[in-house]
Amino acid sequence: MAARPATRRPTGRPADSPHRAIVRDLTRGSGTFRIDWDVRTAYDFVFSLSGDAGATDDLPAPDREWLTTRRAALSEEVRAGVKALFDSELAIHAGVLIVDQPDVRTSADFVELVGDTSPADLLRALMADDSHDDDVDALVDQAIDGDSGALVSLTEKLPDWNRQGRLELLGQPVAAKERILTVLRAWQIVFAEIEPRVLSILERDYDDRAADRDRLAPMDLIEVTTGGVRYLPEPGVSRVILGPSYFSRPYNFLMSARDWRFFGYPVADSALGPSDALTPPLALVRLHRALGDETRLRILKLLASRDLYLTEIAQLLDLSKPTIKHHLAQLRSAGLVTITESGTVMYYTLRRNRLDDASAEIKRFLIG
Repeated sequence: MAARPATRRPTGRPADSPHRAIVRDLTRGSGTFRIDWDVRTAYDFVFSLSGDAGATDDLPAPDREWLTTRRAALSEEVRAGVKALFDSELAIHAGVLIVDQPDVRTSADFVELVGDTSPADLLRALMADDSHDDDVDALVDQAIDGDSGALVSLTEKLPDWNRQGRLELLGQPVAAKERILTVLRAWQIVFAEIEPRVLSILERDYDDRAADRDRLAPMDLIEVTTGGVRYLPEPGVSRVILGPSYFSRPYNFLMSARDWRFFGYPVADSALGPSDALTPPLALVRLHRALGDETRLRILKLLASRDLYLTEIAQLLDLSKPTIKHHLAQLRSAGLVTITESGTVMYYTLRRNRLDDASAEIKRFLIG
C-alpha cells in the first residue's frame, strides 16, 4: 500500500509525547513472526468513529456521554457521513494507512495523511482486509480506474459484508475520499479535546504489560493482550502488530495486509486509573453481563461439547451470523471464549477455567 508521505503540519494538534517511541519491537526465540507494539492515538481516532464505540459500559460513562453529545453536535452532513461510512465500518480500515507511516502519531497527522493520499490508494486501503488475492486486487484496481465490468465481477468476488457499500465507494473514488475527509476533519477538532488523556491511557496500558512481554511466548502474549484471540502463524506474515485502544473497548479491531496482522486491542481496566470501593470491577460486570443472557448461555452450552465455527453456531441456534458474532464478542470480552484465528479460518473454544471465577469474583467484591 503506497500511502503518500505527509508534507505539512496543521496547527492545533496536541503536543507530542517527548522521548516516547512509537513502535516497540519484541522478538522471542525462533518464531515465524515478530510482535510490534504500536502506541499511537491515530488508531483510536479512527476507532472512535465506529458504531461500536461506547456501545457498552466498558467505556466509562463520562466518555460514553461525551461521544453521544459531541456526535450529536456535528453538522447534518457530517452525521450522515459518520453513519454511512464509519458506523457501518466501511471506512474504518483507512487505519491501514497508519501502520507503515511511523510519523503519523495523532489524529491531526492522520487527517493530513488521508488528505495527501490519492483516492486510488485510499480505496485500496479500505479494501485491503477483504482479500489478499491477486485476482481481487487486480479487479479493485480496474474498478478504481473506471472499469464498470470489474465492478460487476467484484459483485461475485467480494465477501457479503457491506458489499454494496464498498462497490459504491469503488465506483466513485474521488467522491468517496471527499466524503471520508469531511467526516475526519470535523471529528478531529472534537477528538483533539481528549487526545492527550487518551494517549496517557494507551501508554499506561503498554507500560503495565511489561511483565507479560518478558514471560510470555508470542502466541500466548497475543491471546492475553487481546483478551482471548489466539493467533496461529500464517505463511508470509512476518509481524503481528498490537495497538492499545481506548475506544474499542471491549472489542478488538483487526486489520491486515499481505505480510502483517494488526490487533487494535482494548486497554485493560487497570489502565483507566483507580475507582472507588463501591464500583464493581469491570471484569466482574462483563462476566455477569455475558452470563445473564439466554442466547449466550446456549452458545456456551454448545462450546462445552466441542470447538465450533461461527457458521456452525449460527446454524445450530437458527440465528444470523451477525447476531452470533455480537454474542461471541461479549463472551470473548468476558474471558469465557477463546477465538483461534489462522488466516481466514476462525473458531471458538470455551475457556473452562473462567467459569470457576464467577462466584469467586463476586464474593471477593461483596465480602472482600
